[in-house]
Amino acid sequence: MEIRRLHANLNDFNDGVFEISGDEFNYAVKVLRQKQGFSVIVNVGDGYDYLGVITEIKKDRLCVKVSEKVENPATPKNKITLYQGSCKLGKNDFIVQKAVELGVSRVVFFTSDFVTEKDVNLERLNKIAKEALKQCDRADEVTVEFTTFENAVNVAENGIIFFEGDCDLSVNEIPSDVRSYFVGSEGGFSEKEISLAKEKGIKTVSLGKRILRAETASVVATTLVQLKTGGFYESLRIHARLQSQPIRKRRDNQ
Repeated sequence: MEIRRLHANLNDFNDGVFEISGDEFNYAVKVLRQKQGFSVIVNVGDGYDYLGVITEIKKDRLCVKVSEKVENPATPKNKITLYQGSCKLGKNDFIVQKAVELGVSRVVFFTSDFVTEKDVNLERLNKIAKEALKQCDRADEVTVEFTTFENAVNVAENGIIFFEGDCDLSVNEIPSDVRSYFVGSEGGFSEKEISLAKEKGIKTVSLGKRILRAETASVVATTLVQLKTGGFYESLRIHARLQSQPIRKRRDNQ
């Protein structure tokens, strides 16, 4: 039987037991059809899986007795920020979803010289991020924010910027210590913005000669950054180690 994931707050955890109520309770009972005695995984956004068993189902809540706390294999070790030029026609939704699935920890949309879409629904985008976290079994949190390009380059740490012109680095030269990266909107970046980024120590990186759609460039850039910073390999390493633990074998045999 597949082990289902439920989501809760640490405030709901007392004496080794989670009490899950509200929408998550309804989802567990009415959609997932969870019953007393079923094994589950509870996530609270701290990067760990809380393995346990449903011990009681009440009218408006259920109780999970935790037996073990283990590192979640899908949660990225490196906290990486995507700075993304705001796009139009719902592309921001897609960009957030894919960035979270690929391991980004923070998405910051920005206005710039060539950005035409400046109406960003942060409530909607944060909801999409939360759903994407659940879909890909991550156990951490992702925030979606909005700022200006100038503010972004002033605070970006260990940053690179993907640009279609002459660049400082090829994709093979992306540093392994990158912690933030910039991707433009449909219009890309102006020369003034590239100059400002370089003044802040942000290196330009080329994605090649092909002209990519903004949302495609974002996915490609995220994939490259994850590969270069070890995000994908770290996930595989933790997953392999957890597979060898007794609790995982018990789960697989249920």
